[in-house]
Parts: sequence; C-alpha cells; structure tokens
Amino acid sequence: MSRGGLNLKATSILALLIFAGVIVVYRISAQTDKEVDRGVPEDTLSLEKDRVASVQSTPTKCQNSVELKNVYSRDSTKWTLNEHVCKECHDFPKATLKTQFGDTPIFIYPSENDVWVSGVIKNTGKFEADKTNGIAALLKADSKMNLIDIGANIGVHTLAIAKMGRKVIAVEALDKNVQHLCASVAAGNLQRDVTIVHNAISDGHTRVKLGIDKNNMGGTYVDVDSKHIKELKEGRAQGSYGEVDTITMDDLIDLPAFKDFSKVIVKMDIEGFEHKAVAKSDKFFKAVDVQGFVMEWEFHRKMESGVDILKRMKDLKFEPFRVENPTARLSIESSDSWPYDVLWRPVK
Repeated sequence: MSRGGLNLKATSILALLIFAGVIVVYRISAQTDKEVDRGVPEDTLSLEKDRVASVQSTPTKCQNSVELKNVYSRDSTKWTLNEHVCKECHDFPKATLKTQFGDTPIFIYPSENDVWVSGVIKNTGKFEADKTNGIAALLKADSKMNLIDIGANIGVHTLAIAKMGRKVIAVEALDKNVQHLCASVAAGNLQRDVTIVHNAISDGHTRVKLGIDKNNMGGTYVDVDSKHIKELKEGRAQGSYGEVDTITMDDLIDLPAFKDFSKVIVKMDIEGFEHKAVAKSDKFFKAVDVQGFVMEWEFHRKMESGVDILKRMKDLKFEPFRVENPTARLSIESSDSWPYDVLWRPVK
C-alpha cells in the first residue's frame, strides 16, 4: 500500500473515533438530564411555584378592619378626622351587652387582661347597669336630649344609650379602648348615632402620659400629679401606655357633630382628673343646656381636688344628688362619704 493510501485510511479511522466520542458524550449528557429531572418530582416543582406566588402576591384587605367616618382627634389648634386609629385589623373577643333597649354586640378584652369590665360583661352581659339606667331615665325627660360620655372606655354607656336611639359623643383617651369601641359601634350598626373622640380631657392643650392600671383597662389614668391616684390603685399602677393629646370641654363645642348636642346629660369617669376637666368649661356650659352631670367621685373624697370640684360646680350653679335617685340631694358637708358616683343637677 502506498504512503498516500495509508494516510487516507488513518484519517478515516480518526474521523470514526471522533464521531463515536461525540455520540457517547451526548448520551451521557442526556442521561444526566433525565436523572436531574427524575430527582425533582413534578408535584414538588408545583409547590415551589405556589410558594413563590404566595410570597409575591398582594395581601388581601383585613376583613375585620373598621372604617368609621365619625372618629375625631384634636391637637392644640384644630379638629381633624382620625382615619388611622380604627383601621387596623384586630381579633377582639366578642360579647353581648344586655340593655333595657335590646342587646347589642360589644368587643371586650380577655378577662385576664380586664377583670372589672370585660370579665363582668363576659359573665353577665352587663356592667354598671344601674348607672346606665339612671342616665337613660334622665334622657327620657326630653326626646331631644343626648349624651356626652367622657371616659367612655370600651363603650358600655355609649352603646346602651345609642341603642336607646339617642346620639352620643364618646370621648376616650386610650387608643386600645377606642379601637374596641369602633368595632362595637360598627357591629351594632350604631354609626349614625355615635361620634368618637380620641383625646384626653384636661384644662389645656398638651400631651400627657396614660398610666396603666394592671388588669383593669377602665382604670387607665392621666399620669400627671397622680401620686394619690396611684396610691388608691394599691400597686396596680404599673407603667405607661404612651402619650395622647389633651383637649378641654370648651373644645367640644367646635366638634362637627356638636349641632345635635344643645341639650345633654354628661357622664364623666376619668380616674381622678375630673377637677381638671371642669376647670376649663365656661364656654361649654354657656353653649349647652346640661340637665345632668354624672361624675365619678371616688378619687376626690377628702382631697383638694374634691374641694376644687365643689367650688366649681357651685359657681356653675349645680347641686349634688344620688345617681340612682335623682331627687335625693346629697349634703355638701358629707362629701367625704359621698357614693362612688354623684349626679350634679342645675339649681332650680
């Protein structure tokens, strides 16, 4: 065989070997791909796609959020619609408030967090029913008379009087209580009759800390000159909920909803700060026909704040009576032993 023939044969053999190698590599690669696919089952790939889609999807709107159009707050200069305090989603325990005007939903706290109000409502469906009924009896004297509930807490009196068909301005300092009240008003379809104010009441405009009364949400107090209040709480005063803006009673007359409140009953329960609230109220009492003023008295017995209230209410020409018996006058001389609540009525 010539050298040219040998070269041709060698070249052909080399080409065959290269072609065979390419086939082997291709098969190995294809097999590897199959093994990889076999290692990730189809259902696993599907789950991973779902997980990614879930993470990237837009959250749905909270089903339990409350958007009321009659919640207000005031700073040192003006009233504004408060559009945020009641927008968050909450999972509050739900109970039923039993009133003489029918049952209505009320959102409460877990009993271990609020022994006095929520715990009693959970077990009985009522709280301070005698006080509510006393207020209702006063309101029945005039179909145009409404309620201003200062220190509304979670709304026991507000909801009952709204259920009666009267309008209510509910003033509450603690945002947590306001959120409960918003939820209850919405659930009971009482939006038309209840205006909510998220502020503390005082004798001026400032920001104040709200003190914690352990296991008693209704015992929240303004932590200003509060040594006496803390002593009466017997060790339950522990910590702070934060700060809130204060308003005066005079500020209420500029509230957008106030046109319906020319004749009222006032209920005030603000844990020993009542003397500060009535100190700045001249414009309020001139603009409003106050036919009754139910005021918590517990923190003012034998205190200088009690003396201040007695003088102030005398100047405003009001005299004290028992809440449960509006014709039973209380003696000023025995104010150190007055009951838990007092009803102030205009002198006739």
